[in-house]
Amino acid sequence: MPRERTATACLLAALVVVGTLVAVVPAGVAAAGPSSSSAAADASTDSDALAADTQSNSPYGDVVPTAIEKTDDATIAGGVVLPENYSVRAVPETVNGSIVRVEDDRTVWQRTFSTANATTQIAEIEVGSDGDVYAVVSTRPTQADSYPPETTTEVVHLTDDGDLTWRYDLDTSGYASVGSTGETLRATDQGVAIAHALPDGEGVRLAELTGGDAIWTDTYDIDAEPTTLRATDDGFLVAGTTGYSNPWVLRTSASGAVELNTTVRGNVDQRVAGAVTTDDGGVLLAGTQSSFGGEFSSNAWVSRLDDDGVTRWSRVYGVDARANVQGVAARDGGVLLVERGGYSLDDETEVRLRGVGADGAQRFVESAAFTGSVTATHFGEDTVTLAGIGDALAGNYTVNTTTVDVPRRDDGEYTFEADAGPTANETVYRGQNLRFADPSAGDEPYELLALPGERDEFDPHVVRRVDLADGEAVLESATLPAGEYVLRNADGDPVVLDDGEAVDTGDRSAAAFDLRSQDFFRLETNRTFVDAAAGENGVSMSLHSQRTNYVLHASATDSNGESVSTGELRDAFETVDGFDGVETVDGRQVARIEVGDVDELRLNVSAAAFDAGLYEVTVASVDTREAGGAVSGRLVVAQDTDREIGLSLNRSSLTVPTDGTTAANVTLTDVENGISALSLSANRTGDPAIRPRLDLRINASSISIGAGVGRDEASTSATAFDGSTANGSVEVGTLRIETDRFGEETVSTGNNTVTFRVEWVVDEDGTPYSVPDPITVPVEVVESTNATDGSGEPDEGGVVGGGSDSGGSSAGGSAGGSGGDSSASGSETGTAAAAADR
Repeated sequence: MPRERTATACLLAALVVVGTLVAVVPAGVAAAGPSSSSAAADASTDSDALAADTQSNSPYGDVVPTAIEKTDDATIAGGVVLPENYSVRAVPETVNGSIVRVEDDRTVWQRTFSTANATTQIAEIEVGSDGDVYAVVSTRPTQADSYPPETTTEVVHLTDDGDLTWRYDLDTSGYASVGSTGETLRATDQGVAIAHALPDGEGVRLAELTGGDAIWTDTYDIDAEPTTLRATDDGFLVAGTTGYSNPWVLRTSASGAVELNTTVRGNVDQRVAGAVTTDDGGVLLAGTQSSFGGEFSSNAWVSRLDDDGVTRWSRVYGVDARANVQGVAARDGGVLLVERGGYSLDDETEVRLRGVGADGAQRFVESAAFTGSVTATHFGEDTVTLAGIGDALAGNYTVNTTTVDVPRRDDGEYTFEADAGPTANETVYRGQNLRFADPSAGDEPYELLALPGERDEFDPHVVRRVDLADGEAVLESATLPAGEYVLRNADGDPVVLDDGEAVDTGDRSAAAFDLRSQDFFRLETNRTFVDAAAGENGVSMSLHSQRTNYVLHASATDSNGESVSTGELRDAFETVDGFDGVETVDGRQVARIEVGDVDELRLNVSAAAFDAGLYEVTVASVDTREAGGAVSGRLVVAQDTDREIGLSLNRSSLTVPTDGTTAANVTLTDVENGISALSLSANRTGDPAIRPRLDLRINASSISIGAGVGRDEASTSATAFDGSTANGSVEVGTLRIETDRFGEETVSTGNNTVTFRVEWVVDEDGTPYSVPDPITVPVEVVESTNATDGSGEPDEGGVVGGGSDSGGSSAGGSAGGSGGDSSASGSETGTAAAAADR
């Protein structure tokens, strides 16, 4: 019976509250504990032709799937059954694992595993050629007396009618691994094979089972976490991670005899999510590469090993720095990755399909949105099915499914071919391919050595073997740490390089070259908001880099993640020095810009070329973006619109004591289509020295607050993105006023004003509203004994601002404002607080 392969996405983060609910445990990482059939799931139920559950609106009935398999006529799903009104705030004591067979959106049978005072879960599902179902079932006590909890893990067998015929206990190991991916259960001609870790790091076991007994078992002396098992033409391929960061590969014969057992060691954290074999006997490893130095980042990663286990290349993909690979499948001689980007329990989770060829070239990348948290992934022939849970925070969860088409091989295909030949005592950049050539090289490989830095205490060590048997080789560098390197020939002599060509041998200092990260450490814009309707047009973006003479790609996407059109992008960037047309890269339009001998590039962008909306402008170096050579900034463009919003403060004037604070609520009125992003600012000049502060109180994923203060001026700003609000009158935050003291000075009493502005507001579709004019807020500074705290009810006649062309004023406040710049001026003698996401 032909079947489609499945990858189990064992995140289940929306379901798993560690220590309370289910710990999602793949077979290779089930928690340690004695194996006992008496402790295993001993109760089951089945049903005939049940309708899909109305609460979850799911084809899997009341099961939240953690694993899915499909045959020609049915879907088999395994997971957990959650009660009604479940949420992470109302966690059930016990959860039962269950397996369902679904045909035409009808549950044909369901078998549930339950044990008193324990939680059970289905970790993996596999369907044999005759329709038999194999599953990994784990059982752990509700009240754990040890950590990790003592857990029983079994392989169970069901007939195609759902009858339980046998179970096999596994002596499994490890900590309950929430967030792992893996598929370590594989059907064979004789039954099923399983790979798993043994307790206390005593090794990895591979076994083939039939009829409830082991045909053979073999144990391998490696402390590793297997996450993938594949049947090959003549045996098995097992791969996983050892030491939490080093990829590990095992290749065996059909009876488990070792043919290859190797650990890939390096200076980066790489966790294996899957592996596939290549036509020439090699292996493609794929997973997530993480960096913990400074700001945390993670990206998709793929490595190619030859049949001897030697790494030929290793590359990272994407620049969002928050990707996590959830599934891996063989595709067109390469691999297809399913990776999770932005993550949400209730809202949209970003999912990407990424195709990588056997040569490491990225063939395509396609984004999709999934409502809630993905818990299972299934690879079909031309589609990927995603299943998961939504509304986990609210209760009355829903089980959501969606099917995404896999792009064709040539959709958005783009390979970065840029390379560089290292020259002794000069610099190349991470992400470029490093070209080495030596016509005199023999059959013995050369070696690339990393040299110790001034503060490092390690010796030089080999990081790559370079095969120059054909006289030339190209080596990727994206996963190499920045530092100093030297190429060493087969005789052990350092090779002096000129544009990658071996010209001599010499001592280490004469042969070494630098490898650096291309750090775009900032992208400065002279404005975020462009009112094209008022005649504004240009935005100046300053890009700083330590590098010269290279190529950039600049792209712009709207709030829905859609690229702007070719015409818009050309009109926006065609006046930039070095502009060389528009190309398609990864299915998106990009402007190509050739950077000359400058270390600061000024991009004078014609922002009025864009339709009204909120845009993210991303600038990436063509040849180093795989190593993070990219930077982004936001831009808001307003065109003609009749949608004006109003502004009001609930207090007509403010009184602040010399040693205290006061505040007013900020409300936007006439909101017709919600608010997804906004920016507010306030500033004062002169004495008394008062400081305005802004707090935003809207539902948003990113809020940043900035402030600057000096003797003569103080300012504040607040910006929110990815927000969701109601319509009508929306309270968006608070304007707070406090007094400032410089050195030994006393705070003077008297009257001053604060100018408050709505810089821009964007609706749920990313289209800006017309903003009101600024408001001037009177502020009186009084002695502490006469102070009010500003926390009472609104004064009669609050401060109100009209539409952008109202020009009116109301009691206690002027809609005209001072018209001054709200940013902190260069003459300030105080400090400026950097904006910080919270």
